[in-house]
Amino acid sequence: MKKRLIGAAAFLLNCLYRIFKLLPVQKKIAYISRQSNTLSVDFRLVIREMEKRRPEYKNVTLIKMIGNGVPGKIGYCFHMLRQMYHVATSELVVLDTYCIVVSLLDQRKSLKVIQMWHALGAMKKFGYSILDKGEGTKRSVAEAMKMHRNYSYVFSSSEFCSRFFAEAFHVSMDKMVVMPLPRLDLLSDKTYVENVREKIRNRYPRLGADGRKIIVYAPTFRKEGGGFEEEELKKAAERLADSVDYERYDLVMKFHPLSGICIEHPHAVQDTEFATIDFCQLADTVILDYSAVVFEVAMLGKPMYFYAFDYDSYMKNRDVYIDFRKYAPGGITGDVKELMEMIERGKADTERLEQFRDLMISRPRGGTYTGDTADFFEKVLEAGKN
Repeated sequence: MKKRLIGAAAFLLNCLYRIFKLLPVQKKIAYISRQSNTLSVDFRLVIREMEKRRPEYKNVTLIKMIGNGVPGKIGYCFHMLRQMYHVATSELVVLDTYCIVVSLLDQRKSLKVIQMWHALGAMKKFGYSILDKGEGTKRSVAEAMKMHRNYSYVFSSSEFCSRFFAEAFHVSMDKMVVMPLPRLDLLSDKTYVENVREKIRNRYPRLGADGRKIIVYAPTFRKEGGGFEEEELKKAAERLADSVDYERYDLVMKFHPLSGICIEHPHAVQDTEFATIDFCQLADTVILDYSAVVFEVAMLGKPMYFYAFDYDSYMKNRDVYIDFRKYAPGGITGDVKELMEMIERGKADTERLEQFRDLMISRPRGGTYTGDTADFFEKVLEAGKN
């Protein structure tokens, strides 16, 4: 029944979309995301670069999450009409998530679509890799929605990760392009880093005071109903908060923006203002689980430990692309006492961290990752003229 409804909706939308496709194509690049309601750092950096290089091109941003409830979904339907217009009249469309308009509708042959997925590197499985599994989409729905169709190119963080992205997006390897995300440039931008550190210190002046070391805990998002309960993550976070010696350490908790977890602890900080990676700039130690933040932290060279309190259930309901126990660049445990003992001993394997970084994240070809991305955009635009 659901598949037939999606098919009927797709037919009606395509009928309407044919009208939009009659409009002339403009010198325009459309950037589309439903990851958040604010422009991502990756989009912002590459747009700034493209404005310098190709001022004759208009950069249009269509950034909107699907809202909750009926009003939110109706509002997104109107937003999709804007997407249809801009997709139909752009030379290039850039995505960082699944886009209904791009994948479900019939696109003109000359349109180029680049998928630069919002997560850096391939850690936890997603897309076609987890159909009918835990947090994954049902295969019947994915097929009806033509999930991740119509991509011209898909970016990957390294050659090693390319096969994982190809599997997740169900594309052939000839569509894969090794192109790490532009935001990696900010990790080594001294002015940006110092500004971020100053803002965080002004907001939380007690962090790192009196010689205390800063621990950042950044667990991955667990989708309710996908074999996980947020209450389990909350309990695990509370156990961690209760295990920290606050005379020697400060603990900062950075849950996923979609998480509803709230930890009430007299000493631990639960921040919702700054990006996780910005806090990691200040961190002496980072505690993760299966989060893609691992790649950026590896680029920073920060000691990492993995609090895998739900390892067995996570691997059953979501799973990861790599052999986690083999490749994870730090100690793994589900016990908070053992975790804190690892941190106190400073048991970090620098060589393993560097090997992980070099395997998962390719170095820029030119001077910067943003420059490499803009180079590829220009190459695609020029090829479209021939």
